[in-house]
Amino acid sequence: MYHIVRYLGERYDLDLVAPTLEGVEEAENLVGKVCSDMEFVTPSSGGVLRRVIRVSPYVKDPALVYAVRRRLETRAYSAVQVEKPAMLPYLPKDLSMPIILDTWAYGLAGPLRALRHEAGILTRARNLLQLIRFSIFDAFCWPDTSCILVVSEEDRIRCQQERPGRKVLVIPNGFDCSAVRPGTPRDEEPPVVLFTGDMGFLPNVDAALFLACRIFPEIRRVHPNAELRLVGRNPDPRLRNLSGSRSGITVTGAVEDMVPYLHAATVYVAPHFTGAGTRTKLLEAMAAGLAIVTTSIGIEGIEASHDQEVVIANDRSSLIAAILRLLGNPQERIRLGNAARRLMEERYDWSRCLAPLESLYAGLLPKKVISC
Repeated sequence: MYHIVRYLGERYDLDLVAPTLEGVEEAENLVGKVCSDMEFVTPSSGGVLRRVIRVSPYVKDPALVYAVRRRLETRAYSAVQVEKPAMLPYLPKDLSMPIILDTWAYGLAGPLRALRHEAGILTRARNLLQLIRFSIFDAFCWPDTSCILVVSEEDRIRCQQERPGRKVLVIPNGFDCSAVRPGTPRDEEPPVVLFTGDMGFLPNVDAALFLACRIFPEIRRVHPNAELRLVGRNPDPRLRNLSGSRSGITVTGAVEDMVPYLHAATVYVAPHFTGAGTRTKLLEAMAAGLAIVTTSIGIEGIEASHDQEVVIANDRSSLIAAILRLLGNPQERIRLGNAARRLMEERYDWSRCLAPLESLYAGLLPKKVISC
């Protein structure tokens, strides 16, 4: 979101309204100079009953509702850009100005995969309820939009099939390639398998547990001194319990700088079978020139090809075989890493990804744009 805010703020008078979440100080430092005004709203303490009986899949915070509506009623904006459908409930129903919706991950693929993947009656019942909520919201609660932003051509086709007549624009997720450069190819022992991300986010937890419990033990049979590093904030307790010198697994928690971990890795592995949308961590690993093993779901939204820029494997045995092949072949790792970096520079650097927004907003009267 930071890169979109910066891109729009450099071209228009931009006001930013957002809930107060982790990283607000960093956000203020990053985008404060490009926003005309910023307002971070502390969520009000909502009652448990309101959360339980709601029909919407999203919690609607009264304090943020008030902040958004107060601005829309008192200031002259030309458009509203909404980041994620979760923010749609904060818009007044009678809003007459253009609405641009940035979906991040279009459709119900994420909830559907969670329903199919999770075991246990209570978990499946919770996922089914959430899927029903998302379905109702998507069918009946979206406002008229001037444009829907999606991250891939597949999402564009699906969106236009489900919402005929709506304007849909592909804005791929990107990465600042200047922020991460490839390191020196690593060939020394021990081999290091890396997985990164928010380790409290359920699709990442699922992938990390699968990697640590179902895949990594087989890697250690061939490479007894191999290490697995799970790097990212908010590690789930189940992941913390895996960490230890005897297991070869390190769970770091939050780190100030991801680059040293990327440069120390031999292979990057992202065995995702749940979740949806483009995973920025894959783009980061590609920018770092790492050899990557992932799944078809893991690489969604990125036009990378199997055995050209990444290795794609969709079951446990194939994932194990792919990792072992790359651990034993330094030249293949270098080839894949170079190709991944090249693809990032040519297609997924933010300077290229955001260019279509220029023509989109050229058709709007550029008084002010509010992002929420």
